[in-house]
Amino acid sequence: MGELGIKVLQVGMLGTNCYVLMDEETKEGYIIDPGGDAKGVADAARGLGLQCLGILCTHGHMDHVGAVGKVAEATGSTAYISELDSGALTGSVQGLASKLGSLVVSKPSGVELIREGDTLSFSDHTVEVLATPGHTKGSLSFLCEGNLFCGDLVFQGSVGRTDLRGGSMSELLDSVRRYVFTLPNTARIFPGHGPATTVGAERVSNPFLRDLEGGA
Repeated sequence: MGELGIKVLQVGMLGTNCYVLMDEETKEGYIIDPGGDAKGVADAARGLGLQCLGILCTHGHMDHVGAVGKVAEATGSTAYISELDSGALTGSVQGLASKLGSLVVSKPSGVELIREGDTLSFSDHTVEVLATPGHTKGSLSFLCEGNLFCGDLVFQGSVGRTDLRGGSMSELLDSVRRYVFTLPNTARIFPGHGPATTVGAERVSNPFLRDLEGGA
């Protein structure tokens, strides 16, 4: 098994973190949240030699899925998203659409629905799909070998906004309690915006999460 490689690309008007998750030896892997700059993402994937097995979407807001269709076409891959947020790729866009109307979501030709408990593999690595609602009803996080790609669930020192359609602070905090604070303190968090952090750092210093209880 090759080493796990994680490449971070900042894309779109809001500086969304798009991730390339891949096996450094076989070059198999996935792209997470290509929210913009389809050409840049496709060029980066090509430069890395990525054999893309799919596009993983943490949720359906346009700043995270805006370039999914074009990137999927360029890489010959399928998009994966939760059923509750799938309208962003298969039908009308909701949520941030009212605020970011100038952005256009490119629709992929192939969409597969994924849910809590599903797993996706590349080489000898496994990605576990977690249902982590709160920012949207259908928000997902992806856990791979102690690395959590959580979209807009948790940021360094903050959490995702919950005042948009489908948002709920109580659901968000429950998602953190169940799926973030049950990870080791050394587990790394790769958020949808901003720098990476760790579970331990957020447990201690995140003002939104200090009073939460969860496993160590």
